[in-house]
Amino acid sequence: MGVSQIPGQRDAVIDEDEARTKVTRGATQVVIYEKCQCPLIVKQFRLTHLSAGDLLQAEIELGSENGKMIQDYKKEGKIVPSEVTVKLLQQAMQGSTNNKFLIDGFPCNEENRTAFENIMKVEPDFVLFFDCSQEELTRRILNRNQGRVDDNIQAIPKRFQVYFESTLPVIDYYSSKGKVQKIDAERSIEEVFEAVKSIFLNFSGGSGEGN
Repeated sequence: MGVSQIPGQRDAVIDEDEARTKVTRGATQVVIYEKCQCPLIVKQFRLTHLSAGDLLQAEIELGSENGKMIQDYKKEGKIVPSEVTVKLLQQAMQGSTNNKFLIDGFPCNEENRTAFENIMKVEPDFVLFFDCSQEELTRRILNRNQGRVDDNIQAIPKRFQVYFESTLPVIDYYSSKGKVQKIDAERSIEEVFEAVKSIFLNFSGGSGEGN
């Protein structure tokens, strides 16, 4: 998980679907991977949750040409182009009255990471990496019933392949900078959140709520 400040802009927090999140608080930015932890983090630290996946899904439901393109990428288990996702995130942040965000489902690859950091001028102080086996992730994906076109047994292997080829290098990048905090995500939601809080509090000087 990482922490840093966006000069002259809103603070931001970023999280990745089933694996990572990135948060910015004052002089701090954080990254995390674990969707079910988002509501708990948002409540505890007073953040606005922005899901990259939900924003992309909403664009699909509009029936626009952009939405059709996004749907084609998702059906193939591929990552949507960075400029598309960054634009949707920017629009959502500009339309919010809050100045602290938990951004879930982004960045998915090095292109995402560099695009966001170049545009937003921010880099995380730490990254939360939720470690979970492929078997457990598959079970969770098939049981969550979110109606996503890629939540099926045919697309899941492609998503794992994309993760190892595209997303893991992002984690490796932050690991090389000593910013990755690894958490065992196969435990209960409550146990995982206790570990998350401990890391947040360590980087926020012991305050239990966002400032």
